[in-house]
Amino acid sequence: MLDKRFFELHGPFTLAELVDGTVATVDDERAQKKISCVGVLDHAGSDDITFFHNVKYIDMLPNLKAGACIIAKEYANRLPADTVPVISDKPYRAFAQISCKFFGERLKSAKIESSASIDPSAKIGKDCYIGQNVVIEENVEIGDGCQIDHGAIIHRGVQIGANSRIDANVTISHAIIGQQALIKSGARIGQKGFGFDIDEQGHLTVPQVGRVVIEDDVEIGANTTVDRGSSLDTTIGQGSRLDNCIHIGHNVKIGRGCVIVSQVGVAGSAQIGNNVVIAGQSAIGGHIKIGDGCQIAARSGVMRDVEAGSKIAGAPAIPIKDWHRETVAIAKLAKTRGYKKA
Repeated sequence: MLDKRFFELHGPFTLAELVDGTVATVDDERAQKKISCVGVLDHAGSDDITFFHNVKYIDMLPNLKAGACIIAKEYANRLPADTVPVISDKPYRAFAQISCKFFGERLKSAKIESSASIDPSAKIGKDCYIGQNVVIEENVEIGDGCQIDHGAIIHRGVQIGANSRIDANVTISHAIIGQQALIKSGARIGQKGFGFDIDEQGHLTVPQVGRVVIEDDVEIGANTTVDRGSSLDTTIGQGSRLDNCIHIGHNVKIGRGCVIVSQVGVAGSAQIGNNVVIAGQSAIGGHIKIGDGCQIAARSGVMRDVEAGSKIAGAPAIPIKDWHRETVAIAKLAKTRGYKKA
């Protein structure tokens, strides 16, 4: 059930309005049916639209109560007569597009709270919201339509592009951030990287004089840290998505469209190509190269370069088919020696 204390619901909409501009279509005869909200497969009611994209739940389809269901054409005949099929080759993407029409982002009205501390040299764009106890230091540039939420600290010289959102208690330094960025609560961007020389006289810290460059349409999750470069820049490519609790070391290069899941650590000077997916709790060694389109399974330890398009798993990470064979072989060995599963 939608809790309207937290979410603002738009609508209702006709199905024709909902599919407009999306990757879904609906028959003209039923396109004027009105839909009030979205819902999950087994809870959606007669005024809701839901979606089906996982064959694991195919047995639910004949019993749906939803008013409409986004579904691939080959499964549409399994729906009840009262559920309108909304056809899409990408049901989950269509559901996301339609959901955005119901739940537009609730942004705060343009305002600078009285408790914000803004240096006179800072440039603040039009229609920005600057929250309570925000600190904006000298020579900061913030583009039009930005939202800087309570307690955020933007250190000197930082640039933030238009229509970006910086959530509460974020700290940003030594960074150039593009447009439409989303940096979630507690993230730390641009702090000094982990660089020092070690000898018998002790650890000598090496100055970290690079920056962080974040391109347009990047999301960075809560409590994620991105170190600035030691001499080169740490960069995150356009459209990439970083989950919560990730660490990105100094000089790391992340390409466009990457997805990096929670608790991943990327060591300094690693280079990650475009459209790479790194699953949770994986560790990426320093100075290695990961090619475009790679997929890295959860809890992998990547210690050497990875060719473009590879799928790898394990620690140390190997091709995922080999990893599956090793897992099966170990299970068989354990069985032959009489070991029992706990």
